[in-house]
Amino acid sequence: MTDHRKLTDQELAGLLRLGNETAFKVVYDRYWEKLYFVAAKRLNDAYEAEEAVQDIFLQLWKNRENFELRETFENYLAVAAKFQVIKRRSKRLRRAIIDQQLASEAELRNLDSNHHNWSQYDFEQLQQKLSKILDGLPPKCKLVFSMSRDDEYTNKKIAAELGISEKAVEKHVTHALKTLKSKLGNYFLLVLWFNEMI
Repeated sequence: MTDHRKLTDQELAGLLRLGNETAFKVVYDRYWEKLYFVAAKRLNDAYEAEEAVQDIFLQLWKNRENFELRETFENYLAVAAKFQVIKRRSKRLRRAIIDQQLASEAELRNLDSNHHNWSQYDFEQLQQKLSKILDGLPPKCKLVFSMSRDDEYTNKKIAAELGISEKAVEKHVTHALKTLKSKLGNYFLLVLWFNEMI
């Protein structure tokens, strides 16, 4: 009987593509704790770190049939953990931005928070404000920034996809950030959020 624990990463990846649960469990047992400690340190939240690691392995299993391991599981999972952390931290910051914006609007309107219920409309207003700023960017700049922020592409990958240099990518992202800073003024959390995605 094969001892799956002695198999190479490539052999485990091959079995994983075939839906071999034992191979998946070996990878899970080998890397779960390491990923958890990395996520917990960066997120500073044990529960959220556990959720993040579970999501990584859930996605690995869901996409097993098309999974291709280019290097090692350690490298693959380290990158997956990095993106999970970025995704979750950006979600926190987006929530903080929305809360800050809504609180500022309430103060300016002198609204009684006990009698006002913030609706989806308020959230959409804020989203429209951000979208309007981004829509005002030059087309190539907007595309590059969207790939960096929404698709979580690296500068190198964006450069390869669009056939431009990495310096050109950096220039577009820098221009987008400067525009956001000038338009949004003191909303520093928003700037931090976008910087997290670069």
